[in-house]
Amino acid sequence: MDPFAPINGISLERYADLSAALDGKGDDPKVIEATLAAEGAARADYEAAKTGFTARMQDMSLMGRVATAFMPLYQAALARRKGGAARVSYQDYVHVSALIQVYGYEAGVQAAGVSASDWTEAAGYWTSQMSANMMQYAGHHGHVGQEAAGLRGGSPPRKVTVTRDSSAAAMQQPNAQAVMAQASQDPIAQAMANPAMMQAAQAQAAIARNPLGFGFGQAAAMLTGGIVAGSQVKVKWSDGNQYPGQVLQAAPGQFLVQFGNGSQQWIPENAVAKA
Repeated sequence: MDPFAPINGISLERYADLSAALDGKGDDPKVIEATLAAEGAARADYEAAKTGFTARMQDMSLMGRVATAFMPLYQAALARRKGGAARVSYQDYVHVSALIQVYGYEAGVQAAGVSASDWTEAAGYWTSQMSANMMQYAGHHGHVGQEAAGLRGGSPPRKVTVTRDSSAAAMQQPNAQAVMAQASQDPIAQAMANPAMMQAAQAQAAIARNPLGFGFGQAAAMLTGGIVAGSQVKVKWSDGNQYPGQVLQAAPGQFLVQFGNGSQQWIPENAVAKA
């Protein structure tokens, strides 16, 4: 079966656009039907596409290919319909992150007055910025912790300001066929569909292939002062710098490392050294 085949005549690109049209419309069936009718789509066809494409995105055997293709199409559709991709200031990003930490995701986002789709876009932007500039944002985890402590101490939540990035890059409609082709062939793109889920699954699969050998290797590392879960390490990053972190989990050929800004990444073992 072609994982990108249309469902009830609705392609993945069309489904992404219809989903963007429904963003913020709530659960009122009449509003949903009216919105879909205005877009020239039947409710039954949209629901069939939603069920089918969601199942494909969650199908582990497809290795995240459908989710990888869907997200840029959906985000571009949202940006077109809203006048640009959602952005918040770094201070607001810290505040919403702290709200989520204290109140939970749904309550935190609601308290900040930002929609789930806008927060996903804004958070994705800041995650990429911090990954590319780890030294600049080395204190991020502490900033969120301080903000969370203030909220727990009685500081009220505040509404954040969402702006729109209407630049050509943010507004550009991706080529659906190119996006799906990349999702089918590029293993890095596949993993980026959900790094934590996909890479953790791959790590567990690698352990399962040789659990005894992996166990002996970890025991030997512990006895000889090698790198194991809990080890403080230095990671050589793509910018040429080394960043401190702590190993949360070991797997064949890689380590899950938490950095000082709170981010977690699976890192190849050849880029990790004991601190």
